[in-house]
Amino acid sequence: MIVQPTSDLHSDCPGFGGRPKSAPDVDVVPVASDSVDERQRGDGTPPTAGETLSGLGPLELAAYKRWWQQANQFHRQIKDAAAFGRRISRGFGRLRDRSDEAVDFDLEEQADQAPSHRSTDRPPDPGRIAVDLLLSRYFDERPDLHTAVRGGAPTVLLDVADPRALNRVSQSLQELFYQGRRRVDIIQQGFRRRQASDVLFMTVTEPPKASVADEREGAALHGLALGLPFFGISPLAKSHLPRCLVKAASTTIEFPRIDALTIERTIRIVTGRRTAGIAKIPIGAGATIEDLIIAIRFDRTPRQCVDELARLHAIKKANINGRGLVLSQLHGLGEARAWAKASIADIRAWKQGCLPWNAVSSAIALEGPPGCGKTTFASVYCAEAGLYMVDDANMAAWQASGEGHLGHMLRAMKKSFEEARANAPACIVMDECDSVGARSFMTHSHRDYSVQVVNALLAEIDGIKGREGVVIIGCSNDLSRCEPALLRAGRLEKHIRIGFPDVVELEQMFRVRLQDDLRDDDLVSLAELAIGMVGADVERVVKDARRAVRNDGDRPMTFGDLKRSLLGEDNRSEHEVWVACVHEAAHIVVDVLHFGPEGVFASVAATSTRGGMVVRPQAARALLTADDYGCRLQAILAGRVGEILTFGKPSHGAGGEGGDIDQATRLACAMVSSMGLAGPTPLLYRGAARSGEDLLRFPDVRRAVNVELERQAKACRLLLEGHREAMLSVARRLRERGRIDGREVAEIVERKVRSGPERRHLLPSQ
Repeated sequence: MIVQPTSDLHSDCPGFGGRPKSAPDVDVVPVASDSVDERQRGDGTPPTAGETLSGLGPLELAAYKRWWQQANQFHRQIKDAAAFGRRISRGFGRLRDRSDEAVDFDLEEQADQAPSHRSTDRPPDPGRIAVDLLLSRYFDERPDLHTAVRGGAPTVLLDVADPRALNRVSQSLQELFYQGRRRVDIIQQGFRRRQASDVLFMTVTEPPKASVADEREGAALHGLALGLPFFGISPLAKSHLPRCLVKAASTTIEFPRIDALTIERTIRIVTGRRTAGIAKIPIGAGATIEDLIIAIRFDRTPRQCVDELARLHAIKKANINGRGLVLSQLHGLGEARAWAKASIADIRAWKQGCLPWNAVSSAIALEGPPGCGKTTFASVYCAEAGLYMVDDANMAAWQASGEGHLGHMLRAMKKSFEEARANAPACIVMDECDSVGARSFMTHSHRDYSVQVVNALLAEIDGIKGREGVVIIGCSNDLSRCEPALLRAGRLEKHIRIGFPDVVELEQMFRVRLQDDLRDDDLVSLAELAIGMVGADVERVVKDARRAVRNDGDRPMTFGDLKRSLLGEDNRSEHEVWVACVHEAAHIVVDVLHFGPEGVFASVAATSTRGGMVVRPQAARALLTADDYGCRLQAILAGRVGEILTFGKPSHGAGGEGGDIDQATRLACAMVSSMGLAGPTPLLYRGAARSGEDLLRFPDVRRAVNVELERQAKACRLLLEGHREAMLSVARRLRERGRIDGREVAEIVERKVRSGPERRHLLPSQ
């Protein structure tokens, strides 16, 4: 068989929140060192426990000291209770004696602190500590915003992705700027007179339903009219808060993610212990407030806290499988991944007000073979872009709603699009979008029903294009079957074809799914054997190998385990293997003679679908003329011709769907009916090159295709007869080693030409 050739996102907008420059996004809790303050060091590593207070701005320093004092008081109460051996009735329970443990609240770190106003009958909240430190650090780095919040009446919106942080952010703002002043949440507490309010909040966790949207709009307008500081806190202001509040906002802050520096300082405060000497333990980016609450406790040492964070990270990592990848781990998607990266950057800029929605590429159609990762790509893209995903927006799901009547189907369709609008930013994933067939080809008795469904879908998509925050991704194995109006500009206007992955991409796919297994093994030879597979196939092979290892005593995986999972048992007889060697040798000899030795290789390893293959991952040259296409046909037909020359008759190896004869027939059909390169009527266009199955229904097309195939098969035979000894030598190498590359084939051909009666055929490089 011959295989055909295959062919960081941060906004720079001023006035919007991102990661603090002094706290880079790192994936470890770093070792505390003895160097100077991290802001003076410039390498982003956090200070030692003795340096904890250096480099802090005034707000962050005040927050640190407040929490430090509360933690100190709490630990003292525990120590006193343990020393006297009594039970504390307010939630302490029976406590072990910690008097011999190194709780080291330094006196110098307690200096100049006012008495704590917080109750000390509960341990300090690590989630609240982290929020206070992050938020105060942000305002320390934005003195202009700090001044406006303290002395003016700005409208400030905060986008807080972590739901556990929402209320904590509201409490932190009150603590930082408005301690002792009258705080009013206008959703929970309703309207108040201006004399009874000092600062206004609107904290929203979910997009508003239609029944309360107008009421919230009115409440926000009333609050804006009072001329007070106004904070709107939600997962995303554009979709959750009233429109008037978004329009009035002077600043929108994207709340920073938790970083390693914040984690270390939170551990230091809660445990009361120095963090010097903690080993670098990967905890991964993306730690949440919930992770901190679970891992960081007053009765643990810093090492135990970090170990628990590492355990939580390991759980998250274990959940990453073939269906839970990140964008950087999606290989073989080419242009689709590049589009996703650019789109995510645009969406972040749109969230921060730097880019209008009409400048964002918000509709795309993906086409590719089954299992190539179209649906997986859509889900990974939504996760990384922070989009709510509507994944049941397809004809099958809509048809299954109710009893399938037209009204039921249209109602289900409308519901999917309304769900996306209500949860913007969102993404509608239309799987198998070719189910929306072309209206011009609908001739069946249910045509009126189908046409109304297509029209309704087009109207919904046009409606979305006029609304902000909704992306549409269509997925199909064959976009040519779609309604053309669905694919025009303004709807699914960006079309991306996902082909079969090449050797490099297949190796990367195996690496991602194997994770830490076979880290030191070279997987290139395995990836070569997997040519023609897609991501779903790679995932299946790795799962089968893991299952075999588990059943064999849960030992470490070996390269042989993975190869057996890919190839299975080779039950071919010696004669069958020799036939496969001759077949592939003929393929690669003709391919090298016509297109050169670079980048091509042959293998006779058997898989469930083939007994061998010749692969040229990248085309040696563009096919332009009839002679070029004739050479390609000869390379495709060479396997069958080589068998006839050697054994007197062909095997079935060139047949079957996707086999050599199928490929050659489709290519010859395109030459005859679409390209004007062959046949008795080259100027007659019969149809698209890819619609060979339809074109072959014409008797004259079938005759012309057969003539072209016979002509190229005869030319191929003449070529192989002149290089018969070289072909057999290549076949013997394949039987010995199972693989041969183009350079070695070229050497064999040249040696045979020089030493024997072979008719000389110059290689392309000569």
